[in-house]
Amino acid sequence: MRSLLLPLLLSVAPAPSPEISSANLKKTPAFQDWRGGRFLFEERWVDLPEVGLRVGYFVVASRWTRQYADKLPFHDAFFVVDPRTGQLVAPALVRTSLPRNGCPTMGEVARLIPEPESETSAAIRFGNAPQRCLFRLQRTKEAWAASLFPDEAHSPVEAFPEAVAALEKALGPRDGGARELNWSYQPNSRWLLAASQDECALWVIDSINPEVNATASKAMTREICECLEGTVSADDPYIRLPQTAYTMSRMGAGTALPSCDCTFAQTGEAGVTCEAYMGRPYSLPEFEEMQKDGRLTEKNRVENLKELEDLRRTHQGLLAANEDALAQWKTGDQKAALSAWTTLYRTWLENGRPMAGGTLDEFAVEDATLREQLNQQLEATIDLRAEILNNLGFALWSHKEWSQAEAVLDECLALLTATGHERNVLNLNRGDLFRDMGKGPEAIKAYRSFLLRKVTAAQRKYAERELRKLEQRSK
Repeated sequence: MRSLLLPLLLSVAPAPSPEISSANLKKTPAFQDWRGGRFLFEERWVDLPEVGLRVGYFVVASRWTRQYADKLPFHDAFFVVDPRTGQLVAPALVRTSLPRNGCPTMGEVARLIPEPESETSAAIRFGNAPQRCLFRLQRTKEAWAASLFPDEAHSPVEAFPEAVAALEKALGPRDGGARELNWSYQPNSRWLLAASQDECALWVIDSINPEVNATASKAMTREICECLEGTVSADDPYIRLPQTAYTMSRMGAGTALPSCDCTFAQTGEAGVTCEAYMGRPYSLPEFEEMQKDGRLTEKNRVENLKELEDLRRTHQGLLAANEDALAQWKTGDQKAALSAWTTLYRTWLENGRPMAGGTLDEFAVEDATLREQLNQQLEATIDLRAEILNNLGFALWSHKEWSQAEAVLDECLALLTATGHERNVLNLNRGDLFRDMGKGPEAIKAYRSFLLRKVTAAQRKYAERELRKLEQRSK
């Protein structure tokens, strides 16, 4: 009787929960090395029962560096695990650079849709709009291999030969054929773009159902070519596209500095919007002066005033959002407060971690009064951003989310260090966090740093008491 019941009991036993998979995965050295102490913004799980696997998708803040030019705010990764144990069955697939195949960038993946294929292969679709971006799994002998489609190492011509064939059929006999055109992906869409290299002409091709979209091809060609006609030399009119067509910019010759700037749609439709700037002609001495130091006094003054207005508006928005979150925290709606501070942190990263303070010199802002106002506003906004990060770290510590709290407080410390600012309460919060995490030496160092600066009597009494406890334990 027992031998009959056992299979029955096993068959109705509930499948392991994603929480178990998540907890076990996060204990592995591979996951810890990838995370590297960074704040975890997203965690999503997808089941693939046909192949007996579970896939976790994670988004973290990009690593802190002193230079943020052209840096992406987030990194992401796919982890494939055995759902019974949470142990990895394939190397993690990590993305740390801008995709060159038009697929959603890290932190912009809106959905994960499983696409089972067989007992030895499966995929997860993560493209936005109708775009077919896939995380693929293929079993080879006793191991699983993970890859992306389209492969970022391949051009659109290599990834979509059927689309190339469709364009060649539509074009008919042509020197060089469709493969000799300049091919590109349009982000977050199903569309491939092919541009002529010797005339102003563009074709739009459906990558899913290989066919040429004649209407979109005509409309986009007209939009771009009309923009180029007035700004670019007649003997150089062709469309230059990068492998992923987010934008295209061309500048004409002469001292008027005419330009054509085009932005391609990123919401699924086949479209582009262009603006032509004709400029105004400058005398040769004026133009040489502009080339020499990059300044145009009146233009800079207007831009500086606009920058000051933008900084003030940003500061007021941050201040109001932080005060609302503090009010929610104090009245017991701590979940809403955590969400608000997390959103403010994420927005700061998306904007490129702006942290430079006191760097607007006379070359950037000629007017001394305006330069001082700009610098004061920059410094005030940096202090406010540090307060927001500190508040988020404290809130996470209060909820015993210690690894998340450490990541945020580390980010706050990096901001203060890079800008020469101070926020002493950060040392107190780090001391409490390290104490609770069992990191005695780190906690002692943080409490001592806190006591070296100006503190209230109550704060001093508390920090000295906690410090004595830790020092006694360390003896």
